Amino acid sequence: MVAYAFSWLSLVITFILAATLEMLSLPDMLNSFRPEWLVLTLVYWLLRYPERVGMAAAVVAGLVMDVMAGSYFGIHMLAMSVISYLVLAMQQRLKMFPVVQQSIVVFFIVGIELMVVYSLRSALSVVDSGLDYLWQALASAMFWPVILVLYDRLVFALR
Repeated sequence: MVAYAFSWLSLVITFILAATLEMLSLPDMLNSFRPEWLVLTLVYWLLRYPERVGMAAAVVAGLVMDVMAGSYFGIHMLAMSVISYLVLAMQQRLKMFPVVQQSIVVFFIVGIELMVVYSLRSALSVVDSGLDYLWQALASAMFWPVILVLYDRLVFALR
């Protein structure tokens, strides 16, 4: 049996940091380039420790996003569950990709999450503008290497 260096404290710190960054207000010009911090954090933990962090963490993170965004209850939860399933299904391959290739996959994963959220919101009569959410997915993909380095250092420091 392999002993995993897993710290629940680092998990909680990273999710609190991501939730704080999600609530940070940006100017209107930069608002469409806001990375999806909670999604990036969830993807990080699903890649590093899939046996400890799974669908339950996705449901909790989705509910937290629903409360923070003030949206319909369960929209982000469904979207986070979908991307959690996708990441867990390809976790073995995704871990072995170089960081640039992981960023491309993260772009698609965040794009799928945002597409689910925006399509459900538009079905529930909240009109959103076109494909502007793809800028958020691109910004998230650009921040993925930074997330990897920072969270790896935090996990190493707290174990």
